[in-house]
Amino acid sequence: MTFGKNLKKARKNKGFTQKELAEIVEVKRSTIAGYESKNQEPSYKILKKISNALDCSIDSLLANDYDNYIVSENKISKEILNNQELKSLFNEIKEMDSNNINFYRRLIKFIEAEK
Repeated sequence: MTFGKNLKKARKNKGFTQKELAEIVEVKRSTIAGYESKNQEPSYKILKKISNALDCSIDSLLANDYDNYIVSENKISKEILNNQELKSLFNEIKEMDSNNINFYRRLIKFIEAEK
């Protein structure tokens, strides 16, 4: 699936018209139409605004299979929210920079390999 098709699905899921999304993102309606139907691609700055407006990740907008990606994203969110240990771990990790996250990932793999 293309970015344009994903954008259109995400926009409709949120209940926005092209004009409404364009106003939020501060572009012309024709720009949104171009993204959806003419394989035009936004700048990163605009992509970020679209993602925020539609309350979805940039990854989901760029995914090959939008529907499965959203299902997977929602499933992971629910799993974290329903498990206090995962929720606590997630809250700690989200405050870390990528170097610390990578360090702990390698440490976990090392510990698992030593079992």
